[in-house]
Amino acid sequence: MHNKLVAQTHRCEIRHANLDDADFIIELLNQKSFIDNIGDKQVRDRKSAHEYIKCSFQKQYQAQSFAPYIVCLKTGPQIGIAGFYQRPYLLGPDLGYAFLDEYTGQGFASEACKSLISMAKNNMLLCDLHAITDISNLKSQRLLQSLGFKLSGEINCQVGKLDRLYTYKLI
Repeated sequence: MHNKLVAQTHRCEIRHANLDDADFIIELLNQKSFIDNIGDKQVRDRKSAHEYIKCSFQKQYQAQSFAPYIVCLKTGPQIGIAGFYQRPYLLGPDLGYAFLDEYTGQGFASEACKSLISMAKNNMLLCDLHAITDISNLKSQRLLQSLGFKLSGEINCQVGKLDRLYTYKLI
């Protein structure tokens, strides 16, 4: 399947997900850090990964809605996901991301998110962008602040095993 390119950075390409990303999705979604900070999506095999890709990525592309994308190194391997979501408990779309542990702390998330924020402002004409993070996820909080997001509040909701989240707004 063709990989539709959405954006490029100095080191990364951001593209649409396809069913060939199944093994990567299984690895990412089953990392302890993903489960602890985002939740357990119950994606354990290729069949459930294909369903996850169809529902969480491709359905959004077809609807021309807010969607997540695959982040790859320009040398090829997938390293994370980043994109836009519309959560029922937020007033506008939010920027979300998750990366394989071996690629965190190297600026890849910042690089990809900056590119997506630029795309949101310039191409999608979004003037209101939010973000959420678990209140215990200090790394994500620092990243959001470095991207220009300001803490806007705290919400109590049941998202997976998470129940307290900080909300951020891009100022």
